[in-house]
Amino acid sequence: MAEDKIVQETPAKAFDFLIKAKELNPDPDFRYYNLAARAHMKLGQIFDGIHAYEESIKKKKDQLDLVLYVADFYEKERKQKEALFYTKLYLEQKPNAKYRLYTAAILSRQLGLESDYESYIQILESDKTFVSEKESLQTSLLKNIKNKKWKEADDLSLRYLVYFPREETMYETLILARRGRDSELLEQAYQWTSTVFLNETRYFTRYGVYLQEKQRYLESLSLFRRGFYNLLKFYPDSDAGEILFLIRQSYANLGKDRDTLAIDSLVKDFKNQNKLTATDLENHQYTYRKNREYLLFCIYWFSKRDVTKANDYRKKLKDRDMEFEEQEFLRVMGVFSALPQDL
Repeated sequence: MAEDKIVQETPAKAFDFLIKAKELNPDPDFRYYNLAARAHMKLGQIFDGIHAYEESIKKKKDQLDLVLYVADFYEKERKQKEALFYTKLYLEQKPNAKYRLYTAAILSRQLGLESDYESYIQILESDKTFVSEKESLQTSLLKNIKNKKWKEADDLSLRYLVYFPREETMYETLILARRGRDSELLEQAYQWTSTVFLNETRYFTRYGVYLQEKQRYLESLSLFRRGFYNLLKFYPDSDAGEILFLIRQSYANLGKDRDTLAIDSLVKDFKNQNKLTATDLENHQYTYRKNREYLLFCIYWFSKRDVTKANDYRKKLKDRDMEFEEQEFLRVMGVFSALPQDL
């Protein structure tokens, strides 16, 4: 009867029958929860529906389509921990599912589970089926891009990405193809690329620029910040001009005039860092004492000169982030929010 009510577009009435059913059987099987989930979904109660599906999966975990449905839902909601849980549950039953192995790798790294990430990637790389075709595959991809055959390039990149999960060409063509066809999955491609090449600056820059185009300024700022951190940690001799310009632009878009001025000052200090005195840097930082980039730069600069002061600035940065945690959504902003930034 409950199923009939759902089909008849009267899901609210379905709950009457479901309540009666549970009174008769306080421990119903998976079908009860599936019906409850469908009724919730019909009423627009999406999270209640998902939770009902989760109860159903607890009763019968081999509902593989349902497991993937819940995993994909949580991934879209940027709840990586939950998405990874259901992806792993699927892999327990389908251990050779390459796309899901890849998804598990991505989610693991976004959660800081580096050893799990490496394990999943190595499983994918252990399949040498198409290694001999790698060069011709790359030629085909570039040809499709040149001829603006966006769908073909997208499909081909996605198909072979799981065999070459650390091959930059695959990601470059995937991004170009999805941008060319204006795909709603373009952001996913940026996320994957930034995750796999986690220590690079350029992919965080490109992803951030994409979000700027969408006027998602706080999210773009979080990515540019990650890019600046990567530059200080892994490429300290690089030119910081572009990434600092983009950070400044983000602050301007957010109406943060004080931080905008801070970046103007920081650009000069970064260029002249070998001539800076500790007193000058501390005075400049104190002028903009709440600016995150200045605090990060001070940690970097003093770590090579005065460990005690570097630790002082680490504490100041931690205090600053606690103060701005809610305002800037620091713990939840973007798929990389769980990862530390330790210099």
